Amino acid sequence: MISSPGKSVVVHSAAADLSDFRGLVERCMPEQGCVEVQNDQSGKEHSWHQHDTDETIVVLNGQLLFYWEGGEAVCKSGDVIELPKGVRHGSKASFGDVQYLISFANVDFAR
Repeated sequence: MISSPGKSVVVHSAAADLSDFRGLVERCMPEQGCVEVQNDQSGKEHSWHQHDTDETIVVLNGQLLFYWEGGEAVCKSGDVIELPKGVRHGSKASFGDVQYLISFANVDFAR
């Protein structure tokens, strides 16, 4: 687990069970809103930005360089990123194509 001071970004290594995709989507579905599946080709970057909602990101396939004010992590399949609202962050598919799920809610993957 990697965390950052202040509004904590937390990365849980291999916390998601990827063998049941439907169950994963149902677990991540917010009370109101959506779950998004993102496909980034190698080199695609989402530069510094922030959101008005909490987010949970689950890496489905590949590796994602995820960075935020105060840290960075290389996340791989099964890793889960808890991102509090208002935290400046970005990501890059630095190691080839990457697919990940984004839930616009805080989903508890802590073990």
